[in-house]
Amino acid sequence: MINANTNPTAKYYVCEGSADAGVTKVTPTNDPEKALQVAQASTEKVHFVSTINPLADEVDNET
Repeated sequence: MINANTNPTAKYYVCEGSADAGVTKVTPTNDPEKALQVAQASTEKVHFVSTINPLADEVDNET
């Protein structure tokens, strides 16, 4: 299951997953302390806070 919550105005994205599956869940937030709390409470083997949503569709700007 991939949770691809998108919030274009979020400043922080708590990313969770595993080495085998990659990022499987992203929780957007504007509050840096909430982002740290969510990351610290994560039971996933891999969790980190990013300023970029790794599950957002990539935009190819090459012409």
